[in-house]
Amino acid sequence: MTKDAQNHLPRSQNSFLESLIDLFTGLEEYKSPYAPTIQAPNELIQELIQNASLKCALISGTCSLPPGPLGLLSILPELLMIYRIQGQLVIDIAALLGKEVQVTKELLLYCMFKNAGAQIFRKVIEESSMRILIRPTTVRFFQSFLEKIGIMISQRMFRKQFTRWIPIGGAFLTGTLTYYDTKSIGLQAKSLFSKEIETLSQTSELLTS
Repeated sequence: MTKDAQNHLPRSQNSFLESLIDLFTGLEEYKSPYAPTIQAPNELIQELIQNASLKCALISGTCSLPPGPLGLLSILPELLMIYRIQGQLVIDIAALLGKEVQVTKELLLYCMFKNAGAQIFRKVIEESSMRILIRPTTVRFFQSFLEKIGIMISQRMFRKQFTRWIPIGGAFLTGTLTYYDTKSIGLQAKSLFSKEIETLSQTSELLTS
């Protein structure tokens, strides 16, 4: 997205998009402490998924406890913390399966948001039972791509606002949903990085916005 386009966005949405870009820039720089194992690392992957799911559920539930306007202020920091943990989980699973060097920003987003918006990824990632095909993107296309995901997340934030007005029960509900969402992302990453991953050449398949 260009600066001119950003100037036409509401200030809150523009700020949110900048936070989202910063988040995934940080995730791209994250280096997993894990390495491929000799035997299938299923037990370790399950442990990582469980720990990340519980951690995200605790963050979501705790941030949902403050009622009313005070609780609304915690929504964006809550989501950014949760997305960071989920993103690192994806990279850790890829590292255990020997695919960390193949984790592109597009593939990372695909793992984290496929269930909520699979149609967004149709031009970028093609998945079959045995293979993942990634088409390269331009910086401009990726910013537009990230903006679409940002809109989807904004809608999720709007829905979360209502739980801030439900004492205790809202915190339990959001914590439970976040637990299963994180678990689903981990299982998706495990399935995805168990497949052959192929990235098309930049010259032959460059996408334009």
